[in-house]
Amino acid sequence: MFSSILTVLSLGSALSRAEDLGEFTAATGPAPEAGSLQGGATHGLEEFRFRHYASSDRLPAFPDEPVFDYEEVVQRLQISGGSSFLTLGIQGDAVALFSNEYVLDGEREFERPLWGEGLEGPHPNWWFGIEKLWLQGQQGGLSWTVGDTYAAFGKGLALNVVKNTDIDVDTSLRGVHATLVASDVELRLVEAVANPQQMRLENPNVAMQADLPHAVHGLRADWYGRAHLGAHGVVYQFAREVDPLGSPTVAWRSGLDAAVAGVSAEVASVGPLDLAAEADWVAYGAPEVPEASGGAVYASATAYPGRSSLLLEGKYYKNTEYLNQFSGLQGYEMAAGPSLEYERAITEDSSATLNSNDVGGARARLDMNFGTEAEVVSPYVSVLALRDADLGGVHFNDTPETVLHGVGGITWIKGDLHLLANAGYRMDARDDAPAANAGDTTIHADVSFTLPVTHNLALEFAPNVLRYHWGENPVQQTDYTDISNTLAVKVGASWIVLLYTDFSDNELVNSTGNLSENVYGAAEVQWQPTSAITMKVFYGAYRSGIRCAGGQCRTLPGFSGARASLTANF
Repeated sequence: MFSSILTVLSLGSALSRAEDLGEFTAATGPAPEAGSLQGGATHGLEEFRFRHYASSDRLPAFPDEPVFDYEEVVQRLQISGGSSFLTLGIQGDAVALFSNEYVLDGEREFERPLWGEGLEGPHPNWWFGIEKLWLQGQQGGLSWTVGDTYAAFGKGLALNVVKNTDIDVDTSLRGVHATLVASDVELRLVEAVANPQQMRLENPNVAMQADLPHAVHGLRADWYGRAHLGAHGVVYQFAREVDPLGSPTVAWRSGLDAAVAGVSAEVASVGPLDLAAEADWVAYGAPEVPEASGGAVYASATAYPGRSSLLLEGKYYKNTEYLNQFSGLQGYEMAAGPSLEYERAITEDSSATLNSNDVGGARARLDMNFGTEAEVVSPYVSVLALRDADLGGVHFNDTPETVLHGVGGITWIKGDLHLLANAGYRMDARDDAPAANAGDTTIHADVSFTLPVTHNLALEFAPNVLRYHWGENPVQQTDYTDISNTLAVKVGASWIVLLYTDFSDNELVNSTGNLSENVYGAAEVQWQPTSAITMKVFYGAYRSGIRCAGGQCRTLPGFSGARASLTANF
């Protein structure tokens, strides 16, 4: 499989991530991909993006002039260095816009603002900032980070601020994050404020916002014995406005907005089962939250009959999504537990169930292994049943829904031949829907097939199809079809050429195709001269749409034009 194919697949549909977040440990710096410091070594990451945005808009007086086209240059530099006991790291981001201004009646005008609320600088078309800064140390059983880091407790129901590059999220926690390990007990402390990502690495930078540093105070204790037991508490204070003096402690002046207390347990080999569970209770003090309390429960059991594995998991989340009410305005979440969803098939409608304030249900998944040492043959089947009683937020429905979703697939690998295929059917049945119109339905399928042609040439084809039928709505929507196709041609060890097409007649898509109104096309060439350097050149368009990964969803914009990028590790 080509790692590069994942980049293009993410344009048409979100990449799937494991729903079970597992027991998180503290990240040891805000960018694990840049490497951690060992023995005095210095590590760095350089990322450069150039994007030319092409617009189909024209002025009546100049129908042939692309006056709304513009260019964007983005650069990220990250360096860490020190010793095996102490590491210092820094990340600087910069963005500049070109072809973004004109003179009207003697006045200088800017077509699109780079600066948003609370941000200002020496020039309206460029910005530079120190996005991440951290000092990390370790001595015996004590490890600590002062500055930017990431943190999650348990399954992520109470705290889950992690890097999520699938949807271009790199919000970190800036403060103190310490871990103490003594015998079979581990204590973790988080005392920090959220440091929202300001510069977008993959998406356009327009009206960039100043940080709203929501405060996080967290403590978790884990005991590793015959069972893995944990308990945690998290207190949130949410910032409502930017401090005019730039103080990161603006949220500390607010009251207690939310408090979460939770316990978790994992037990391996209880007879034929592995068991896990977590329960969290939330109390709200924020006047913007309409509920006084909430709670979340998640549990799973895994059995291994023969050469198969059977996973049973269930959840019930009530009024816990309000933890993300404030940070969601900046495009990230403070807490996100296992979704149980097949996230590549989430739509603008079903994303409401994933982020519901009143949802519960269960999923069963059976994975089978019929392969040999020379050949992998692994089919699976998954069945999901949810009850979504939330009617607020982005829900289209005005009565509760019962969600049924069946998914099946297979992984087949024989030498360099690879086949991954998934298909499913989903029904969101509304309580008031007549029998003849049971509600929203989704049919979806995605395939990735790799075929070696010669020792120096290989092909990968990845089609993805989704057909959506709306039930009855107070404001009726139109049924739609999404079809995306990617063909990757790998030449030798260094070159990959990708061809991408996408069709969508979804009226909720806020973009227009470059081949026709509903059809998008693109090509990309990737060159990797060494394992540390990757260069990409892209021309064409892809559509906007909902993207979900790790229990979080964002609506990402479309793109039309050309772009080039360079990524180098050193």
